[in-house]
Amino acid sequence: MSEMQADETVETARTPLLHGTNPQAVISAIAQRHARRRAGDQRADGRKLGLVIEGGAMRGVLSAGGAVVLAQLGFSDVFDEIYATSAAVMNASYFMSNQPLLGISVYFDDCTTRQFVNPFRFWKVIDVDYIFDHVAVHEKPLNVSRLASSPSRLYVATIDRRTGEAFLVDVKTAGVPILRVLKASAAIPIFYNRTVDIGGRQCMDGGLVIPFGITQAVANGCTDVLVLSTRSADYVSTRPSWLSRFMFNLICSRGIAGMNRVFAERHLRSRESRDLSLGRTQPPQGVSIATVCADAEQNVGRMTTDRRTLHAAAVSYGRKVLRVFGRDPGAWTLPHDCAGAARNAAE
Repeated sequence: MSEMQADETVETARTPLLHGTNPQAVISAIAQRHARRRAGDQRADGRKLGLVIEGGAMRGVLSAGGAVVLAQLGFSDVFDEIYATSAAVMNASYFMSNQPLLGISVYFDDCTTRQFVNPFRFWKVIDVDYIFDHVAVHEKPLNVSRLASSPSRLYVATIDRRTGEAFLVDVKTAGVPILRVLKASAAIPIFYNRTVDIGGRQCMDGGLVIPFGITQAVANGCTDVLVLSTRSADYVSTRPSWLSRFMFNLICSRGIAGMNRVFAERHLRSRESRDLSLGRTQPPQGVSIATVCADAEQNVGRMTTDRRTLHAAAVSYGRKVLRVFGRDPGAWTLPHDCAGAARNAAE
C-alpha cells in the first residue's frame, strides 16, 4: 500500500473497535495534528500525544501490524512520547525510524526460526542476543540515527534484577548504545533469563511491573493516549500459581525478595493497567485514552512460530487500526516478503 494520509475529520469508530475514555478525542487529536503539520503548521496545539505499545513475545506481531498502519498513515512523527514494553520495543523502534515493514519482517523471518526459539535450549529458550546483536544490526538493520533524530521520545520498561524495581529508560538519553537499551527491555525472564547492564544496573524486561506504559504515559502528562494492546478486551491476568512462583524463584530471581514480590503481584499490575486503558478506571480530568484490543480470532500466543498465523493476525489487527481512523481497509494487506518490500521502497 502506498502512503496514506489521514483526513482532519475522522469518522466515529464503531464500539467494538475502540475502548477507553473519550477515545474518539484521541483519534481526532492525532489526525488533526497530522493534518496541520502536513499543511506546514508546526505550532504547538496544547496537547501531548502518547503512543503506548504492548508486546508479549510473539503476540507483539499484532501491535507491529498496527504500527505499520500508523506509519503508512503518516503518523511516525506526530506522537510526543512513545512507551514500549518487551517485544514492543522493536515495534516502536522500527516505527520511529520509519522502517515498519522491515521491523515486522523480523517476526515473520527471524523469530520463527530455531535460532530464536528453541524449547530444547533450556538455558536460553528465546535468544534475544540473536535479534539485537545480529538481526537488528546486520540482517534487518535498524536505522539508529534516524530513531535518535525522531521528534518523539521513546521510553522502554525495565526491571533492576537486584531490587525488583521497575523503571522507564529514555532511550535517547540513557548514555548507552540504543540497541543495548532495547535489548535490556526485551530480556524476558525465564525464557532468556539474562540481564543487560544499563548505567551499572542489571536490567531485564519490565513487563512484570509495567505490562504496558499507560499509567506512566498519563503520569508523564500525556493528554491523549493511543494504546495498541495485544490482549483482548476481556482478558484478565490470573494470580501466579505456587508452582510458577517456585519455578521463577529457582530459575530467575534465585532468592531475590524484590523480584519474587513483583512476580507474585504481576496480575495486579496488569489489571490496573488494563482497567485504565479500557475505561474501567477513569484517568485524570482532561486525559483521553483510546485502546485498540486484539480480537479472539487473532490467535497468537507468546511462543507462536507459525508464519501464516502470525501474518494473518498482523493483517487483521492492521485492518482494525485502519477502521479506527475511518479508513476502509479494503484489500490492504502486508506483503508476504515484508523485508524485500522494505528494501525495494528504500532504493
